[in-house]
Amino acid sequence: MEETLILCIWIGFLALMIVSIAGILVWAVRSRQFTDQERARYLALESGIPVARDMAGSASEGRGLR
Repeated sequence: MEETLILCIWIGFLALMIVSIAGILVWAVRSRQFTDQERARYLALESGIPVARDMAGSASEGRGLR
């Protein structure tokens, strides 16, 4: 009895995950998330994070030294 319940829970969880992943994949294809792969490869390099001036200056400012 207990083994059957655990098996049903795992099968339900597995089915939910498969349906969720399939739904996300269908959404991504329909909303054209995979169309511009050339641009996507450079997005991480264009993050917009400001570049630190230099390592020594940044470290001394962090400790309150000038």
